[in-house]
Amino acid sequence: MIIKKIFNNNVLLGEDENKNEVVLIGNGIAFHKKIGNHVDISKIQKKFVFDTTDLNEKFKQLFEEIPVQYVELCSEIVDMAQKELQVQFDSNIYIALSDHIAYAIRRYEDNQVLKNALLFEIRKFYPREYKVALKALKYIFHDTGIYMEEDEAGYIAMHFVNAQQNGEQMDQTIKVTKIVDDILHIVEYHYQIKLDENSLNYTRFVTHIRYFARRLFTEGMSHQTDDTLYEQIRNRYPDANQCTLKVKRYIEENYNVSITKDEMTFFMLHINRVCARDR
Repeated sequence: MIIKKIFNNNVLLGEDENKNEVVLIGNGIAFHKKIGNHVDISKIQKKFVFDTTDLNEKFKQLFEEIPVQYVELCSEIVDMAQKELQVQFDSNIYIALSDHIAYAIRRYEDNQVLKNALLFEIRKFYPREYKVALKALKYIFHDTGIYMEEDEAGYIAMHFVNAQQNGEQMDQTIKVTKIVDDILHIVEYHYQIKLDENSLNYTRFVTHIRYFARRLFTEGMSHQTDDTLYEQIRNRYPDANQCTLKVKRYIEENYNVSITKDEMTFFMLHINRVCARDR
């Protein structure tokens, strides 16, 4: 493997025997080295190999725009988060989270603390990611000496959520979170109850809404319909049907999409199940 570009003593861009570009991190890996020299394999501590040219270019630009220590910090946080959550993140997280951490540090240095309007919802709907994000704040404090508020943990948690959705855009993840929260409020207001967030039925309902919302923004709604089942469920659970009609109206008015009878059937079943034991 040869050196194509040197970012600093600890980071370089290499080219392997198959002409693939790789970003390598290691203590002193580029010290006293020049372009064209062979890489000391024994000093490689972290290797980034991206499957698209676009990602490679973005990653190279990242090193030119932010301090390398933040990329290294992001790498440590990602490794920790993947172990804690037992997942494999999409490669985009190295770019998105490194950039976010660098920006957040600059903001805190300038005493600009951004409040996270969705913090309550993030803690409620993504508790595992949020817990790991709090741990990430400790990594940042240890590395930079900057103590960040819980609001920042909310933003980092959304990066963890985003990276588990095959590169789903961050703004889309935020929209999904809002839809989940809004629909739950519609249900609670309709039935005049507070749903049991610790129940399995609640978890199932939230999961259903999440997938529904992602289909809303990506695949779109299915046009297949089972009128017989829809009529049976509508007649069996009239209260759940009225609540589902409110959900349908909310989706139509806010996202200009009309949900199918099949989707309404699923909503009626979930709403009836989650509310039956909470009244």
